[in-house]
Amino acid sequence: MPQGHRPRPARPAPAKPVPVGATAAPVAAPSAAAPRPARAPRAPFVLLVVGLLCGGLVSLLLLNTVLARDSFELSKLRADINLSHQQKEELEHTNMLLEMPAAVSNKAGLQGLNPDWDQLRTLTPGHPGSRTASDGQTLAGQEPVPGTGR
Repeated sequence: MPQGHRPRPARPAPAKPVPVGATAAPVAAPSAAAPRPARAPRAPFVLLVVGLLCGGLVSLLLLNTVLARDSFELSKLRADINLSHQQKEELEHTNMLLEMPAAVSNKAGLQGLNPDWDQLRTLTPGHPGSRTASDGQTLAGQEPVPGTGR
């Protein structure tokens, strides 16, 4: 007999009709149970489905962990940026305070520099080295016209 073929089970003999009024004798149970039709084993399929579900669950867990770690890193970087902005504003404020006239005067006094009130240099019209602001200048984009003074 070739491999892979199963023998057919023997068919039971047909039952004989029982006459009316007679009692039927108990039928003996067959000695061998009739074989069930063949079906594919369930274990490999169940293991495959359970394996796929577990693999998907582990993948989602790893993805969630990576995203959470990146989220913590992002919030830390944002906090560092906010701290840097605050430090920059504090330095700008300190610099503005140091550039005020009173602070510049105090620093100059600490270095031995004092204003010389005896030799004030003022610009007065008509003195050598002084001129008006518009002497020799024209409006932007215009050339002076000779002989007109403009």
